[in-house]
Amino acid sequence: MELRHLRYFTALADELHFGRAADAVFVAQSTLSQQIRAFEDEIDVQLFERSSGGVELTRAGRTFLPYARRVLREARRAESVARAARDGLAGLLTITYEGTAMRSGLPAIIKALQRQRPHGELDLVEKTTREQVDALHEEETDAGFLFLPINERGLRVYTLFSAPMVAVLPSDHSLSNHDTVPLRALQGEPHVIWARSGAPRIHDAYVRACHEAGFTPQIIQEIERGESFLGLVEAGLGVSIAHASNVQIQRPGVRYAKIVEPTVPLTLGLAHRHDDDSPLLARFLETVEEEKDAFQQDPL
Repeated sequence: MELRHLRYFTALADELHFGRAADAVFVAQSTLSQQIRAFEDEIDVQLFERSSGGVELTRAGRTFLPYARRVLREARRAESVARAARDGLAGLLTITYEGTAMRSGLPAIIKALQRQRPHGELDLVEKTTREQVDALHEEETDAGFLFLPINERGLRVYTLFSAPMVAVLPSDHSLSNHDTVPLRALQGEPHVIWARSGAPRIHDAYVRACHEAGFTPQIIQEIERGESFLGLVEAGLGVSIAHASNVQIQRPGVRYAKIVEPTVPLTLGLAHRHDDDSPLLARFLETVEEEKDAFQQDPL
């Protein structure tokens, strides 16, 4: 198995058209067709169904595709590291992040890195806080933007900013025209919130605040990732909670209100391995420090 076979395979999987795939990898269509067939023969697996109407991935091809992409991604990383060692230039940094970071200061950091360090490369991957902590320990990522607090040996943590939690309400809810909502007003409301396994900081902070206010939230649906809770709220399944940065995501059937009495703060931070002495990581941390004011904007 050669990397070019994986490049040809992923190109055809993306395009599902031999002509367009051949153009994407800069080979003749006949060459691509021959190489794909030779690759299937080599591994003894049919990856594509061919017909007069076009080409489709087989079940085996669909299963193989993410692994092929991963190998190519790691190959690109290896090439970047080798070039950096040869030329003394910045290599590749893998950065993981909670969606909240991308809705606040992370775009400014990416822009600054592109401007200040044009030879550096970023591999950006969205992950939950728990997934990021695991990835840091496994050395699968160099730094992560995640929710605090975390108490993990071997990691160095920096606080970036705190913002209040917001209630996410259906637009026809009796509280939907309020800018603020007392926490006790959500007592008895059906809740659609993040599962603890996916967002322990959000889940625990809210449940703890509810208990301190004298009630237990009525959780009828938990979600693992993504923005699906917004659709469930819009459908009237219940109310939800989110970081304040979510107010940037506007849906016609959803309204936001800051939770008060008390406010429930959520803190975003940056973590990296304590023993990581990479010069590239050091320069990245300098850029974060220079641009950290971008995280301080209160969206409410």
